[in-house]
Amino acid sequence: MDRDTARVGIIGLGYLGSFVYEQLTSRPELGLEVVFAHDADPARLEAVPAEVALTDLDGFAARRPDLVLELAHPDISRRYGRAFLEAADYMPLSVTALADAVLEETLVTAARQRGHRLFIPHGAVIGLDALEEGRDLWGEVTIRMTKPLRSLDFAAAPHLGPQGIDGETLLYDGPARGVCPLFPRNVNTHAAVALAGIGFDRTRSVLVADPSLEVSVIEVEARGSGVEVKIRRENPMKGVSGVLTLTAVLAGVVRARGTAPGLTIC
Repeated sequence: MDRDTARVGIIGLGYLGSFVYEQLTSRPELGLEVVFAHDADPARLEAVPAEVALTDLDGFAARRPDLVLELAHPDISRRYGRAFLEAADYMPLSVTALADAVLEETLVTAARQRGHRLFIPHGAVIGLDALEEGRDLWGEVTIRMTKPLRSLDFAAAPHLGPQGIDGETLLYDGPARGVCPLFPRNVNTHAAVALAGIGFDRTRSVLVADPSLEVSVIEVEARGSGVEVKIRRENPMKGVSGVLTLTAVLAGVVRARGTAPGLTIC
């Protein structure tokens, strides 16, 4: 994706996707042209021009995108990730999909073989570059996320709630790989920290629900070789996403100009 104006395909026109679409189509100075937009809900596609709307994702390659941007669901990467990377660079926002080790290897291999990039957006994680740069130093990395109860999607983990939760409640404490399939729409931050740092199995994830909160609180700690990093961030919530995530995702798309094939943190 090295040309002056890059061709972008957007999958998902919800809270994040509609913001990114609006920004890319109204700000030509960003150098990004939207060549298709897809959403499983036909009503959302009615809001975009007919020549941009893509009803059948199987036909994405005909639009000749340089970058495919997923802002919908982890299943998109499972179904189409390899095909995307055979034709273009790919940035999945739902990075919890990569907790599946086989899928991660499949996508990274496809990117390298085709000379394309698998971009991992930093979302609203502050200091992700420090985690990546110090990867060989860290003996332990912990991410603790405390979220408002209303912002958690329990569809894949109904046994954990939300019924009966009336105070601060620990939902998960263990390897990052384990929390991703339980809360795939909520813990993309955990997956990004794991991918940037010491991996899904060595990264400790802690997820807490708190009905009294109106913000998401993320705390990341990394230690090793005499070095210690602590990061704390509070982010107002809208649905399952934080408000800061809007501008962070847009910035990641604009920065997606990497030079080396394979997985790239942006």
